[in-house]
Amino acid sequence: FSLLHSHDSKLAMKAVNPFTSQISPKLVCATFLILSSVKCLLIPTYRSTDFDVHRNWLAITRHLPLSEWYFDDVGGTTVHTLDYPPLFAFFEWGLSNNFITDLLLEKGWLDERCLELLPDNDNEPSDRCVRFQRATVILSDVLLFLGAYLAPVSLGGVYSASINNGCGRRSHPWVTFLLIVTNPGLILLDHVHFQYNGMLLGVLLISISFIIWGTQLISAKITVNRTTDKSNPSDEAIELRSSGLFELLGAGAFAILMAMKHLYLMLAPLYLFYLLRHHCFVARRREDYFNYSFSFGRFIVLGIVTLICLLGAFVPFIMQNQPRVHMEQILARLFPFGRGLVHDYWAANVWALYLFTSRAASFLLRKAPIQSGLRQKIESYAIIPFSEPDPSTVAFCLLIGLIPCIISAWKVGGSSLSQPMTPSSRSSKTNAVDAAEYFIHAVAFSSFSGFMLGYHVHEKAIMTSIIPLSLLATTSRENARLFTRTCLFGIFGLLPLLFRTDELLLKVALFTSWMSGVIFILERIVFKNGKSGQREKGRGLLTAMDKLAVGVLVLLLTFMEIIHPIKFMPQGKYEFMPLMMTSVFCAMGLLHCWVKSFLQMMS
Repeated sequence: FSLLHSHDSKLAMKAVNPFTSQISPKLVCATFLILSSVKCLLIPTYRSTDFDVHRNWLAITRHLPLSEWYFDDVGGTTVHTLDYPPLFAFFEWGLSNNFITDLLLEKGWLDERCLELLPDNDNEPSDRCVRFQRATVILSDVLLFLGAYLAPVSLGGVYSASINNGCGRRSHPWVTFLLIVTNPGLILLDHVHFQYNGMLLGVLLISISFIIWGTQLISAKITVNRTTDKSNPSDEAIELRSSGLFELLGAGAFAILMAMKHLYLMLAPLYLFYLLRHHCFVARRREDYFNYSFSFGRFIVLGIVTLICLLGAFVPFIMQNQPRVHMEQILARLFPFGRGLVHDYWAANVWALYLFTSRAASFLLRKAPIQSGLRQKIESYAIIPFSEPDPSTVAFCLLIGLIPCIISAWKVGGSSLSQPMTPSSRSSKTNAVDAAEYFIHAVAFSSFSGFMLGYHVHEKAIMTSIIPLSLLATTSRENARLFTRTCLFGIFGLLPLLFRTDELLLKVALFTSWMSGVIFILERIVFKNGKSGQREKGRGLLTAMDKLAVGVLVLLLTFMEIIHPIKFMPQGKYEFMPLMMTSVFCAMGLLHCWVKSFLQMMS
């Protein structure tokens, strides 16, 4: 980071220090220790089959040669095969093959069975194994805390520069940091259900922070050169270009993220078109002259960095015998289209609404008082129930959903280069803020599109929208409402994952207390009336429709956790009704949030 002040000596203006922060690193470390202690208390709680999945991956990477990683299924006795990209496989290899793990095995603090290849009907882990795997998730949250520190600091630096130039926008980095690291969705998913979402989202936040620093340095780092126009050799031109250092780091971090989890592939078009326009073009301006020129050198360096970070983990598999077979097997594991359009528990997206409408239409057709001849004629058209879209149709729908982001990324990437006129120009600082806010909204919208339109989407994917939206939650009323609504419907949709009564109080208390705290804090910060700190009359965070939605969610939770288990479950009736009701209602709420996210991005 010390390279920031020495990078590119030809720049006319000293860069704004992006590491001036309102977040104390000591408080970050203290928060990590406190939350880690709380997470240790969750070690004995419910764990899903994802725990068995990752345990089997540890065994695969410890005992089998690399050539068998993506082929082994323990003789056909397990479904927990390796289906993450190679870099995550090497992460599992690092967990199972290191001196600490060997020491734990030698001392008897970890049993050998935990790292053995076991069939699904005989893979019950010991308490030592559970503690070991839970500890790896807790420690991997270091990356989440790093990203939750860097991203608010980078955005706060951009806002500070705008305030100094009279633009008046503010952020609250410490509040943003807490919104991210205390998010109940991540706690329930990672430290109860068992996954590594926090680590992956931390890498995403690190990438976003570097991109934001790049937007800040556009306006601060301006080089004045003699024009290359031969017809007017005595004139001067201002050359405007982005910071290659930070944008390369941002691109590299995102490529690493995709090499760990292909879920983030829906963000690739945004990064591609934004960096292609913003990083690879240079703007030159005089009083009577302005143009963009493509920097082939920057393009080559960006491509090399991205490809090394993305494909580096694939190289050992390419070097095996029959590399084509290995690559085909890896792709087959990463994209198992045979699993169907939706998961067993429908994610709250467009396809949940589509399937619900199909089932409702089939029910009405059966119950409708129409003549049998007309009924047979309707059934002959095979319209009801609706046909399930194939993967290519879903991919086409997703591409259509990403087009607005692609177009706007190209425009914003170019316009942010054309605005600044002088190093002290107010418009340059404002433009950096707009570009930073746009990129965060574009990440959230692209993630929303992947969640709402993707094939076989898991409910956890909504966190890829919630966490980036946390960065803007304290910046405006519109952003605060969008963040709150997305959390309300998105995190509520995760609660059915913890279906045991043992975790009922935990998940309800964690969700309601956190949401109450979010509403209280954002109303104090965003909706206060001047210096009095009092909320403007009739202008609270929650609108009348929001309060109605909260009421419906309370009724739905009551039915799901109390009425249904007592009234219907003993009789074996309506087994999946609570899940369907949760998916459909949350899908309607998240559909509204998706549209709002689009509007915020385009604004």
